[in-house]
Amino acid sequence: MLVSAMALAYPAGADAVRSGGHNPPTRKLEIAFKVAGGVRAGRKDGCYAAPRRMAALVHHWGRLEAEVARGFGAVRTPDVVYVIGPRSSCERMLFALRDRGKVFILDTAAGDVYRRGEAPNRRGAEAARFGKGPLRRLTLTGRTFSLRRADRAKRLVTRCPRGSFPLGGAMTSTPEIGPDGEGVYPHSYERLGVQRGFHVTALIIDPTPRDTVRRTATLQVVCGRGLVPMSSPHRTVFVRRNGTNTAVASCPAGQYLFGGGFQRTNFTTPFSTYGGNYITESRAISPTAWEVSAQSVGWDGGELTAIAYCARDPSLPLIEVQGTAPVAAGQPATATTPPCPAGSELTSGGFSFNGSQNAFFASGSLNEDGSWSATAFGYFGLVPELTAYGYCLQPADPDTG
Repeated sequence: MLVSAMALAYPAGADAVRSGGHNPPTRKLEIAFKVAGGVRAGRKDGCYAAPRRMAALVHHWGRLEAEVARGFGAVRTPDVVYVIGPRSSCERMLFALRDRGKVFILDTAAGDVYRRGEAPNRRGAEAARFGKGPLRRLTLTGRTFSLRRADRAKRLVTRCPRGSFPLGGAMTSTPEIGPDGEGVYPHSYERLGVQRGFHVTALIIDPTPRDTVRRTATLQVVCGRGLVPMSSPHRTVFVRRNGTNTAVASCPAGQYLFGGGFQRTNFTTPFSTYGGNYITESRAISPTAWEVSAQSVGWDGGELTAIAYCARDPSLPLIEVQGTAPVAAGQPATATTPPCPAGSELTSGGFSFNGSQNAFFASGSLNEDGSWSATAFGYFGLVPELTAYGYCLQPADPDTG
């Protein structure tokens, strides 16, 4: 069984545009990305702005020094966000920043910030540094945060105990979703390798924001020793205004999926000033691929990223358990899986509305009995079937925890 250690904290809120990142260059590049994504979400053609226009927007909205460069060799001045003009296009924006002699890069088509000379999304360095398999010594850790203002995204992170590494996680919230759908909903669900934890960007959706209820969100993360990704492929697509889209991230040959997640959904309270896109599916579709889908609502579209965490380990491939439930219009509902089979432990989960776009995914839960729960609210109507997917691994020491 998992050993649980819950740490409660209520960190102060941060400006939504300026939150995120684990060090100064990462934070600055993520600010530039958020400006780029926000501009793209509001454009009818679904394109990023042209490089010179993008640099001006990053300077104006991100309050950062920004310029255009013809290549990485021209990224010379420290602490300036450069748009790499020749390699940026309608579907892709490449940013770079020099810090203490190193060039950090954010490629919107790839995912995480990485250093020049280091391939994006390769986690071989993590595996080499921290060792790999067999998976052992699983624990469950959590942290609770406070949210107060509607439509203000907040970055939430919970970290693993020293010497252990994240496998998967979840988010729950209290109080329960209100009768009008007021509640906490996620923009992202992802493992953090560098920070050794689990991250959710969350916000309160509230059709009547004048009387928003203060809510708490609790993040859970399953941690263990031995299993870290050899690769974490990302796949990003754009969800156009009033449209849907799907992204699939696939493991390299010879590696198996041990979890997955999503990033970059951006919706606010429907029919407010902006809108955006919201997640309708995030799950494993094979032993080697993770699929996410989203729908846009309101005036804006937005980006959507699927993430797969891949490795070779005796605990793989994943063992899947499923549970289903209908979601009534204007009501919350929860689907719960059976517990994991004997000898295996629940480490992550997913969900699907099975083609419906009528609900918002609200929360996932790693339950004490080894089952996984997924909760949704039928904001736009009935969802005939919400499916919860629990993913189980077979650690080398299942009885010792």
